[in-house]
Amino acid sequence: MIDLLLKNELMIQVHDDQDIRLDVFLAGKVKNLSRSKIHDLILSGEIQVNGGQTKPSHRLKNYDTVTVKIPPPQALDVLPEKMPLTLVYEDDYYLAVNKPRGLVVHPGAGNFQGTLVSGLLNYTEHLSSVGGKMRPGLVHRLDKDTSGVLIVAKTDEAHWKLGKLFSDRRIYKEYRALVWGVPFPESGVIEAALGRDSRNRKKVAVSDTGKFSRSRYELIESYKIISHVKVIIETGRTHQIRVHMLSIGHPVVGDKTYGGGKRSFSSFEKKYLDLGNQVIAGAERQMLHAYCIRFRHPFFNKEIEIVAPLAKDFMEITELLQKQMV
Repeated sequence: MIDLLLKNELMIQVHDDQDIRLDVFLAGKVKNLSRSKIHDLILSGEIQVNGGQTKPSHRLKNYDTVTVKIPPPQALDVLPEKMPLTLVYEDDYYLAVNKPRGLVVHPGAGNFQGTLVSGLLNYTEHLSSVGGKMRPGLVHRLDKDTSGVLIVAKTDEAHWKLGKLFSDRRIYKEYRALVWGVPFPESGVIEAALGRDSRNRKKVAVSDTGKFSRSRYELIESYKIISHVKVIIETGRTHQIRVHMLSIGHPVVGDKTYGGGKRSFSSFEKKYLDLGNQVIAGAERQMLHAYCIRFRHPFFNKEIEIVAPLAKDFMEITELLQKQMV
């Protein structure tokens, strides 16, 4: 557990992790530092055990105290860019945006500018530095073509505290999705471990050696060939909803990576083929939307709920389906 968070120092006391390597321990506790960054901080003495410098392979004992000196803010090379941001929440510690489809969250290979980070830098100077100079303020992320609510931290303390809620699975995360077919039963739990696909490292697959992953789904409305479902994720794995829904035979509409393209409805009755083609024509991305996040505010000590209204393309497809079902 995190026992104390000072201005630039994090103190964690070891309780039930005896004989675990220091670098492995921190990788499981501090989600906003990469393994390589943790390794470098240990070697440089910025991470210490009981006040002394040690090695990444150091074995911890119960009641050891691990101190992490939070790196100072780095100069940002990402340039602010004026772009429309739809804010759905803001206070002194956090803000939340309704991210549109097609917008990359942070800079990366081939996407250095034109990302949400650039828009955030244009909107405010108050963004946490914990994630590094390329990811100021970002506590979590959404795929480029997933729309919906995304929370941003304004201070380092706010970042660490919200990151702890995420890692402890104490944040309610509800998505909305359009999927092919009608799930039966209409609600259920999907527990399927997820890991990198052995045949394509850019994809995720159900794997016996993967990480535990749990999703709950519930049918909102059936349109015969397509269903509008609510999905609550209890873990936050990469592509979790897309792979989980595929695993039960109901891939997300428009998701070409995970079986949501034309092949998904090729076996439907002839009278539904034209409708399927119309849907595919309007689905230029996976029809997945982060609809709601709910958590107890670390500073206000009250539960807040942030909702991002469904995206325009999502609504247009549901309206098309509703008209065809009349």
